[in-house]
Amino acid sequence: MNFPTQEERRQQGGAARKPLTVIGQDMHILNPLFFRAIEERDSRALAAMAKRQAVAGADALDLNLGPAKKNSELLAWAVATVLDAADLPLFAASQIAAQPELLQQHRGKITINSVTADPVTLAADMEKAGKHEAGLVVLLTKPGMTACAADDRLLLAAEVLETAECVGFPPNKLWLDPLFRPAPQGMSDLEPVLETLAALPLLGPTPVRSLAGLSSAAAFLPSAKRSAYQCRLLPLLAEAGLDAVILNCGDRRVMETARSIGAAATPAPLAEAAG
Repeated sequence: MNFPTQEERRQQGGAARKPLTVIGQDMHILNPLFFRAIEERDSRALAAMAKRQAVAGADALDLNLGPAKKNSELLAWAVATVLDAADLPLFAASQIAAQPELLQQHRGKITINSVTADPVTLAADMEKAGKHEAGLVVLLTKPGMTACAADDRLLLAAEVLETAECVGFPPNKLWLDPLFRPAPQGMSDLEPVLETLAALPLLGPTPVRSLAGLSSAAAFLPSAKRSAYQCRLLPLLAEAGLDAVILNCGDRRVMETARSIGAAATPAPLAEAAG
């Protein structure tokens, strides 16, 4: 496969910005309020979290009960509660793939977030998601390979796209996450992520969408500095071509920054992306 040249990447990165799809991150097991709502099965508290993010401007919601939460009834309750409270697409952690009946019940409303680009399992993951009209987020990493350089990530992206074509997985259901790798010094490997985002549209004739978790890029920074760093980072990611970002909708500065990007353009409907 011939990867894009540096000049092609620069030209792609200079393309006009488009609106970012904002995915609310609050419903994560590491959030104490969410953890309490899940432990107590507090439908009112969980619904309130979903509604708050919707009111704050989220286009979709992320839901992650953590790897230890294997109770199928608990996950089914959480998904139903959130979807009832906020009529938004739902990005649910990969554990939901083990409950095809749940994907079928909410057919077309859920994106599985996320699986790796492991060639041993990826085709099956795509077939399972496709069977229930679910979207799929694929991390650009796989067992035995740490994708550090942009070319490493692009190689994995090419493999993911090839697998999707082979199994007939719809491109409009697929998201690629270049996967920030934070460093102890507080700065993530930003440059290869930006290069990857800029080059993704050049891998083939069918557009592929990208997604990133903003908090991962600033995970090692002191909490007081994260918001300002994320506000500086968002325009860079958007200019490189990022399509969707998982972030804290309660951070007004970050939300204002996200919404200022491509504000004059018309956002693409997310319903077809997640459903």
